[in-house]
Amino acid sequence: MESTSPRRVRGLLATLMASIVVVAGLSAASPATADDTLAPARLVGAALPAQAATGGAAPSRYVFINFAPALRGDASVGGLLTIDVSQTRAFVSPAGGTPSISYSWTRDGAVIPGVTGRTYRPTASDLGHVVAGNLTVTYDSVSQTTVQAANPLRIAATARERGFNGDGTMDIFARDSSGRLLLYPTDGHGNWQPTQVIGWGWNGFNLLVSPGDFDGDGTVDVMARDNQGRLFLYQGNGSGGWKQTFQIGQGWQGFADLIAPGDFNGDGTNDIIAKDFGGNIFLYPGDGHGGWLAPQKIGQGWNGFDAVGAGHFLNTPDLVVLARDNAGSIGAHTGHRNGWFEDYGAPGSYAGNIGWGWEYVARFGVAGDFNGDGEPDLYGIDRAGRMTMYLGDTSGYSTAGIYGYRWKGSPVVGWGWGAFTAVF
Repeated sequence: MESTSPRRVRGLLATLMASIVVVAGLSAASPATADDTLAPARLVGAALPAQAATGGAAPSRYVFINFAPALRGDASVGGLLTIDVSQTRAFVSPAGGTPSISYSWTRDGAVIPGVTGRTYRPTASDLGHVVAGNLTVTYDSVSQTTVQAANPLRIAATARERGFNGDGTMDIFARDSSGRLLLYPTDGHGNWQPTQVIGWGWNGFNLLVSPGDFDGDGTVDVMARDNQGRLFLYQGNGSGGWKQTFQIGQGWQGFADLIAPGDFNGDGTNDIIAKDFGGNIFLYPGDGHGGWLAPQKIGQGWNGFDAVGAGHFLNTPDLVVLARDNAGSIGAHTGHRNGWFEDYGAPGSYAGNIGWGWEYVARFGVAGDFNGDGEPDLYGIDRAGRMTMYLGDTSGYSTAGIYGYRWKGSPVVGWGWGAFTAVF
């Protein structure tokens, strides 16, 4: 048999590579609708050389993908997941035709009926289950391929960012000097709704935090520690009020701070990170029913940090804890939902800084998306009592990492916040 010359092989490969078609140039930051199609492409080589197709029936057409798409976003009930196809390319051989794309989603391997868009918002039915996104590229009835997006995700309980009053938008809790607990709801578009008094007698607590849904009933809760070190869970009722209260721990007076990052170990339940007065940090995993699994130490050297739980702050499945150091810089400490920070909790285990000059800010925190652009925002309260909302912009994160993180703006959204004894 006559061997194929190197020149001919190179010609075949060059022609094949010329048949690349780009899959809908969509970025994870711009959600698409279910009828996305592949953009028409200029096919430089319409087919393989004629010699390759002679001698019998026409060869089958092969469809293949260079890189699988990725699953991005907030993997919690009510969050938003996106199939990111920005780096995905489709090939067909022999080349020709205009492909279309379609999407599907599965829960524990079973197709979720009626869900055909590039984005999906997990529901209560997904809690604790593994959700995956799929991309199908079709040229004709017999020429198609389906690939699963990388990193299927176990869906966690409702996050703090979903709010307390059931409308799915950001809320902020504040306690005044008389012990009243107030709720400052937003409308999801950068405006405050009327303030609500949701409790009295809260001045008996020296530490307050909202872990999101801690007891598995779908509503956002609040934890409170009293002066005796007892920890209580206040169950939210999903409409700005309470169900009941019960004690979930004692001996918590040994901790200087409690941080609520969300589902830090990836088992589908929300957790707490506790920092002691020596700067050691411990993961207290929630059991999904208002109790605890076995705690473990996950880091040390955090005594120089003021930290807040931020959840999916970078709009990725990874969880982020924001921490301010003694120099006033805000660093993003990331974890991959495996129970550890990237570098096992060491102070240097952060993606990088997202802000400087925060030594003048009395309080800061993350409660969700204030202006409704799909990006988590950061609030800061200065020593004059002004609240500034720092509007997040993660559009550059996928290409430049933390160095691509930007702020869209920093409007002052309130005054008189310095009078509160707690804001969270």
